[in-house]
Amino acid sequence: MALFISCVLLSGTVLAASQCDRYVLPDPQRGKLFVFTKGLTPTLLRILRDIFKDTSFPWELIAKPAKPVTPSTPPAEQPAEQPSKPEPPPAEPEQPQEPEQPETPPEQELPKEPEAPPATGLTELEQQMLDLINAERAKVGLKPLAADPRLTEQARLKSKDMIDKGYFAHQSPTYGSPFDQMAAAGITYRTAGENLAGAQSVELAHKNLMLSDGHRRNILNPAFDSIGIGIIEGGPYGMMFTQMFIGN
Repeated sequence: MALFISCVLLSGTVLAASQCDRYVLPDPQRGKLFVFTKGLTPTLLRILRDIFKDTSFPWELIAKPAKPVTPSTPPAEQPAEQPSKPEPPPAEPEQPQEPEQPETPPEQELPKEPEAPPATGLTELEQQMLDLINAERAKVGLKPLAADPRLTEQARLKSKDMIDKGYFAHQSPTYGSPFDQMAAAGITYRTAGENLAGAQSVELAHKNLMLSDGHRRNILNPAFDSIGIGIIEGGPYGMMFTQMFIGN
């Protein structure tokens, strides 16, 4: 018969065999005696004493736990290195959205610049009178007269002089005859003429000139090729008109 003593803690927890030191003692009558001694309590000691008090077995040794044998700790396995996670490829930078193009405002119409006077250098009224004269010449098959800036300047001076000096005549107290005035301005010619008129409009002045034989002959003279027209507002008639003709 073998006596087995389990290690019982006062709390009632049963220890596993691996938690006790085991002694194997010879029993002369039965063979071997197995005694677990780790975790002995006073109660267990008394039990051992009662069992072995009439024997020669050294039961007190049983009460002394053997020195714990430090098991050789196997070398801890090196943890396997975690394979490094591949770094995710850098995210492609987000393409910035193109800003919405502002709607092109409608082009504002620039204010129209006042029309430049014709290349002839005539004012609008003076050009209107030249058109009427050339229309009359075209009716009879004559070439149009060309506006001469030098003659135009002298014609304006004559019209202004008549308003300023209060006269209406071919002979000027300032410039003399129209031929003297042209010569003084350096204008040369083979033939020349002059028409004067006073009226409130270009149409009325032209009509009156065409009704006069002498004035009409100057307008329709085939020997003339250039003309200067000077129209100045003022005077007793509203506007003063001077027409200077030359032919070369």
